[in-house]
Amino acid sequence: MARVHACLECGEGTSRDGEFCSDKCRSDWNNRRKQRGAELYDLYMAHRFDRATAKDLRVFQAINRMASNFRQEDRSERAGRQSWRRPSAVLDERPYLRSVTTRVRMGRMGG
Repeated sequence: MARVHACLECGEGTSRDGEFCSDKCRSDWNNRRKQRGAELYDLYMAHRFDRATAKDLRVFQAINRMASNFRQEDRSERAGRQSWRRPSAVLDERPYLRSVTTRVRMGRMGG
């Protein structure tokens, strides 16, 4: 029996590629991520590279609040379906991120 995949955007039917059932759903999914991501990107970069300012402005708390708001939107507007991809899918597309993770872990273990 073939495995049935739900569309990441609408949650309905089967998807052609295992992620989306239509170009509209793919577009809606990506547009929401872009809209949410721009401010999150700015805050995270400040958190990572301008720590003093970020700490004074409580940027990490703002990032967490944004994530909570995004999740609440998912619950109310998307019937609770998550609006983010699996971390393994993202890392599989960018293997260089895994190699950095491995080096960091090895460095901490004295390797």
